[in-house]
Amino acid sequence: MENSLKYCPICKKEKSGKDTFCEIHEKAKKSLLEGYELWLRAYGILSWEAYLKELSILDESVGKTVKEVIDYERFFKK
Repeated sequence: MENSLKYCPICKKEKSGKDTFCEIHEKAKKSLLEGYELWLRAYGILSWEAYLKELSILDESVGKTVKEVIDYERFFKK
């Protein structure tokens, strides 16, 4: 169990410190969070789950790494 805490749950690459993901997926998550803040300003109330669902619909305009984080957040995060 402890060993799994050292690796990104998406790609299994090593992660650093208390990060949830590897460096690449951490950057994607940061990008998602920054985008979420912009959507909140534009739309007012919008849950994180609704934001992720909306982005998953925009499949063509969302990069692969961001999509992987979206899928993890929507379906696998405990």
